[in-house]
Amino acid sequence: MKQWRCTVCGYVHTGPEPPEKCPVCGADKSMFVEVTASEAAPEATTVPEKKDIQAKSPEISFIAGLIHKFHAHPITVHIPNGVLPVTVLFLAIAILFKSGSFDVAAFYNLTVVLLAMPVVLFTGYVEWSTRYQGLRSFLFITKIACGIVVFISAIVLFAWRAMDPNVSIGPDRYLFFLLHIIMLAAAGIAGHLGGKLVFKD
Repeated sequence: MKQWRCTVCGYVHTGPEPPEKCPVCGADKSMFVEVTASEAAPEATTVPEKKDIQAKSPEISFIAGLIHKFHAHPITVHIPNGVLPVTVLFLAIAILFKSGSFDVAAFYNLTVVLLAMPVVLFTGYVEWSTRYQGLRSFLFITKIACGIVVFISAIVLFAWRAMDPNVSIGPDRYLFFLLHIIMLAAAGIAGHLGGKLVFKD
């Protein structure tokens, strides 16, 4: 039985023909190449060669090479994914028990998320435009949209809390909390899709 490798995400399909769409990243059938007997079928996407990055985007080739080499996006994306659940938990405690200390802790955690998001979005864009060839499939569009939702939500919530330090005990506290939940859900979806790309299942 033949094997076909997706040139976008590295998924390997076994069958007489490649699938119409990659079940992992959504790439078209034309993006598959046959894996020859002499090749080991890779289970994960390999880092693009420097010359490939330069051919696609000469102006960011050096930066892209560093981002791939040091795995900048997977590292930075774990900051909001790890800190946001703590932010929401601390805010829930602050609202339920009218705790000023947990409210401040939630705000500080939100600040960390806000500071990390520009780096997350930039490294994610570089990964998408080089490693994944800028593929505009449902997976990538959803992942990018979720990242933007997290960033915008963090800006709005930070500004709201900065202008109204008592929002967690005010009449709008539940709306404030709901926006945190939406931000956490967007981060969770983006993280899930990123894991799908990495683990292929």
